[in-house]
Amino acid sequence: MTSTEEQHGIVAQVARMGDKLLSTLPPAFLLLVLINILFLGMVMWFLNSQMAQRTAMIEKFADRCMEIALRAQPPGK
Repeated sequence: MTSTEEQHGIVAQVARMGDKLLSTLPPAFLLLVLINILFLGMVMWFLNSQMAQRTAMIEKFADRCMEIALRAQPPGK
């Protein structure tokens, strides 16, 4: 058996196992899994958005601090 035949066999086995699993689970459970996936996606999107906003705020703060520091007289002069 060649490498491509083994891969096709493995993919086919996984697909058959997925079909068997989907047919044995009740529809309400599948709906619950789908709702959980959507919820986790929304949470990840929210956290990513929050992190981007925090990063932008910190960048502005650091830039402003550098502007002030570069304009200031060195200590002792």
